[in-house]
This record gives sequence, structure tokens and C-alpha cells, in this order.
Amino acid sequence: MRIAATEINSHIKNIDLFICSSGFESRSKSFALAVDKEKVKNAIIFHIDENYTVSYENLIELKSRITNLETIQHPKNNPIETYDIILKRLDNFYAQNLTKEKFEIIVDVTTFTREVLLILFKALNHTCYLNKAHINLVYTPAESYPCDWLTKGVRYIRSIFGFSGMMLPSRKLMLVVLNGFENERTEEIIKSFEPNAILLGKPSYSESINKELCETGLAKFEEIKSKHSSKIIEEFEFSCVEIEKTMETIENLIKKYGDHYNIVLSPLNNKISTIAVAFVALNNDNVQVCYASANQYNINEYSVPCDYFLFFGMNSYLNEN
Repeated sequence: MRIAATEINSHIKNIDLFICSSGFESRSKSFALAVDKEKVKNAIIFHIDENYTVSYENLIELKSRITNLETIQHPKNNPIETYDIILKRLDNFYAQNLTKEKFEIIVDVTTFTREVLLILFKALNHTCYLNKAHINLVYTPAESYPCDWLTKGVRYIRSIFGFSGMMLPSRKLMLVVLNGFENERTEEIIKSFEPNAILLGKPSYSESINKELCETGLAKFEEIKSKHSSKIIEEFEFSCVEIEKTMETIENLIKKYGDHYNIVLSPLNNKISTIAVAFVALNNDNVQVCYASANQYNINEYSVPCDYFLFFGMNSYLNEN
């Protein structure tokens, strides 16, 4: 559901728990600054240690507005510890509110790293959490990326904690790439996994945030396609605005190839398509999701936020535990 920033407070209920992440982009503040702070009963902001100074400055600005915003610091490169930190904080919240039948939780997914976001979903997917809450996800899309580059270098590539999948030694490896703007990441992932086959995805023209972003994405797609055509056995399109549509696309690919390959999913486009990958993997233990960490972000001119939010209900996309 698309909601204008100026109309957000007429569409949301009181929030028992608001979860967000600090970030260097102005988008990290868009929803928190737009929402009526009186609607927010409890709030958590996750903050990576050793982060950019501007991320901390944005955090301070949000804390000055949402006075009950609790900072949870977590390490940059220790996913197991990050998972434990998230789980402990969720346990504390639920333990303090045992008498309430259902919670209203909103997660602003905009500036979480892909890895931390999937780890958070893994934690929230526990029956004791999911069944006691209505969890809504909010995303502030980027209207444009005015910079010449978004990231430089790749620090490491690994499967995301909780999304390692069931890999069978007897099967060949298939890499499913939802390509974005950062082709260096795509290249390094292909180099690292050395897949036997590649399924290469591009954003659908009708399911992109806007025409300009779609055209940039298609140009990046063609670059990867030209370099790895010998291993690409199928191309596909995915949605950058509808979780359900991208989930259906990926699930159909898994049904088609899952009996013959170990499948690794690589979400490299926006958060909507990344969330779709996460939910498919949470519903399917046989697939793996990988992550490539960037060495450097262009923090000075990364993105221009849209003036609206995209809302999704998390519960409806996940199988009952």
C-alpha cells in the first residue's frame, strides 16, 4: 500500500513497538519524522558500531523527537551476536507486556543492511513473536540516486545467518541474482560462488519505482548479461514495488530448478525485492541467501527520498509455524 507522507498519521494505529535503523541517508529519518510521536509507545533504533558519523547524527535527531527511542548497538561483522542481541531485546519487550493479546509493530526497513534486515526477520518469524503481533513493514523508496557510484569494494561474501539452506553435495549450484545498480557486488558474488548456472533478474518496467531508476537498472543488467552469457540459462523480471509478485516469481523459479540444483539467492536491488527473497527463504529451507558487504558507501550524495511510503503486512506472507 502506498501512502503519502502527509497522510501517514491518518492511516496507522497506535504503535506498541516501532523498530528502525540508523543510517547515513536522510531516508533513515523520513518515517520517524513524519509519524505522530504520541502514537509510539515503545521504540528501538538499531545502530551499527563503528558507523559513519552522519549515522550517529541522524540517530541523535530522531532521539530528540521520539524521546522514548532506545538505542541498541550491534556489531558490523558478527551476525550471530547481532541475532542474539535482537532476540534478547524482543524477549524483553514481550516479557514486559504479557497481558496484551496482540501487539501493533511497525518496522522501518529503509536503511537496515540487507543482512541485518534478514536476521531481524528470522527473529520475528518465531511463533511466539509472529502470532502475538500484527507486524507492518514501512519503506521509503529512493526517488533518485544522484551520485555516480553507490558503493566501492566488497569486504566479504557469505550466506546470511539463518538462511544457509540445505545444500546437497550431489547437486550443482545455481545462483539467482536480482540485479541492481552495484555491478561490482554482482561480479564478486559470481566470482566467489562460481555457479554452474545463473538466473539473472532485472526490474520490471511496470513494477519499478520510476522510469529513470528502471532504465539505470536495465543498463546494469545488460552489462552483467554480456559478461556472463555462457552461464545464464534464464532471464526473469521482478517487482520493486510489490513483495507478493516478486515472491511468486522466485517461487516459480525454485519449483522449476530446485530438484536439480542447490539454489543461492542474491538480492541486490531495493528493499522490497530483498524482503521478497527473505520471505521465500523463510518459507523454504532448501534455498540459501547470500550477502556481499561493501567496503565504502557514498555517504555525501547517496539518495533522494520519495514523498511517500510503501506499507506491507508481514504476517500474511509467512507460512504458519
